[in-house]
Amino acid sequence: MKLTKLLLPVALTLFLASCQGKEARFAADYEVTHLEPKRVFKGTTLFADMSDRERPKVVEVDFNGNIIWEYRPLESGAILDAAKLKNGNVLFTIRGSGIYEITRAGKVVWEHEDPGASHDADRLPNGNTLYNLGWSAKGEDVVREIDLNGKIVWSWKGLVDYDREPFNEVEHEGWMHVNSVSRLNNGNTLVSIRNFNTVAEVGPDGRVVRDWTFAGKMRHPDGVRSRGKIKGVRNHEPELLPNGNMLVALRRPHRFIEFNTETQEVVWSWEHPDGRGQLVTNREANRLPNGNTLGSAADKFVEIAPDGTLVWQILAPSGGKNHRKFHKAIRIGVDGKAHGG
Repeated sequence: MKLTKLLLPVALTLFLASCQGKEARFAADYEVTHLEPKRVFKGTTLFADMSDRERPKVVEVDFNGNIIWEYRPLESGAILDAAKLKNGNVLFTIRGSGIYEITRAGKVVWEHEDPGASHDADRLPNGNTLYNLGWSAKGEDVVREIDLNGKIVWSWKGLVDYDREPFNEVEHEGWMHVNSVSRLNNGNTLVSIRNFNTVAEVGPDGRVVRDWTFAGKMRHPDGVRSRGKIKGVRNHEPELLPNGNMLVALRRPHRFIEFNTETQEVVWSWEHPDGRGQLVTNREANRLPNGNTLGSAADKFVEIAPDGTLVWQILAPSGGKNHRKFHKAIRIGVDGKAHGG
């Protein structure tokens, strides 16, 4: 499918003096406030930067905040997800337009027009693309899988399992407001349902195999009051770990947690040492190969060691009206492999 939207690549490298210790570093528009080189998972970080709401961009930086690659669309539109593919290309979404795959040179090699595509798009091993539609109304698709030609080969609406109390009358930026989706090794699909404070594992037949609901009340008047063993609301970016546990970002309290999916016991939890306000609108937590966790909040990305030590923190440019400047990030290892997304 073709779009009239033109995209402009910009690649640049900034060489700035490196610093040691934990004092603030400034490079381009990014400030690195914490860096422990021996404890981070080595590589670069790829993310969407929404600091300038009118001119968002996809950026790759090193640990000092130096920009080593960037891609900026000419037209505005929220870029909520960006990921490196196995072929080296970058896949990203523009809300209001669709999904794009570009080369490092900035050439668009694949695109899918769907204004509803939003927070998450993943390229599957079979070449299909799985993505969410965050603002869908009740009865509309909230998840789609498409082939290379854009044909829908699987979709999910969630009506069969969730058109019931206390979820059936919820309405806040859509019915479910799904904010992430991923295909599991067993063929099921993990879906994060923000408005229900729920994560669901959905089978190929569209039925929920199991789900986890957290306890809390969304502040929005139409928000659901949900019950569960773990306190938290507005879940984002759940990830099933190799040990069977789940890693997820939760609000109120603003923290990242890992919990046992069978007992729902929290086995690891992290809140920012400078206070809960530092993780307002926390959106993602990715477990890295060395056991560290890469997390995001409104204006920062953090890397956390298993013992809770903050080993890296980078801040978005200050100023501007958009307080949700960072959404998601992935770490690209020195071997070129991407982790997270």
